[in-house]
Amino acid sequence: MSLTARRAYFEGLAPQWDERPAPPDAPARLAAFCERACPAGARRVLDVGSGTGVLAAPLLERLGAEARLIELDFAPGMLRRAVSKIRDSRLLAVCADALAMPFPPGLFDAVLCFGILPHLGPAPQALARLWEAVAPAGVLAIGHLMGSHELNARHRSFGGPIAEDFLPEAGEVARMLVELGAVAVEAEDSPDGYFVRAAKGIR
Repeated sequence: MSLTARRAYFEGLAPQWDERPAPPDAPARLAAFCERACPAGARRVLDVGSGTGVLAAPLLERLGAEARLIELDFAPGMLRRAVSKIRDSRLLAVCADALAMPFPPGLFDAVLCFGILPHLGPAPQALARLWEAVAPAGVLAIGHLMGSHELNARHRSFGGPIAEDFLPEAGEVARMLVELGAVAVEAEDSPDGYFVRAAKGIR
């Protein structure tokens, strides 16, 4: 599917995105992901495929007054909903493709990728691009509210543009990140959730 068609698909979902069914404990689990994924003291944080800003509030609670949170999404409608919900001078919304980000390499102390990795195309290429955005001693964290097997089955059941959007098992993603140079990696994959966190060394 072309980038234009994929953008149109998610743009069409934007008005109803926040009304989708979610587990009752989803807010607490999102906050827990942010606490675990984003290092204390991070000053530049990138939320890739941020959608309507589900991570923005818990991240801003965690970040200091001088920090900056970039909400990045390629669907303008998603970003409009995000900025309409949260007014904070530390937040900047950027409409761009996650694989062609308008930032210099190594800019971000934390790059968070929640609920979006399978939609970015083949994992090796997507991870390489995301890893480039991580600063020395920074982290890349990936999360979902369900495991890879459950998510892949759900995408197949939805059909249409996302039917073949595939999330590799967490251990496989961890292996790819080690090959990219990660010095410390955590990986968990169960029906209740998916989490990968990789740290970049200091040059």
